[in-house]
Amino acid sequence: MPSPLEIARALASVLEAKLADPSAERIELSREEAALCLGVINGVAENLTAGTGNGS
Repeated sequence: MPSPLEIARALASVLEAKLADPSAERIELSREEAALCLGVINGVAENLTAGTGNGS
């Protein structure tokens, strides 16, 4: 099982590749890619909330 950091780095690579074409107006994420991005974002938000001791 990959660590959360490995998942975040893999997702960053996927997004960087998809955003590499500056002329592209849109990019597409698979449902799995979107779900993984959401999981990473939620994990970061939880860590930031825990670090500050509040929800703001």
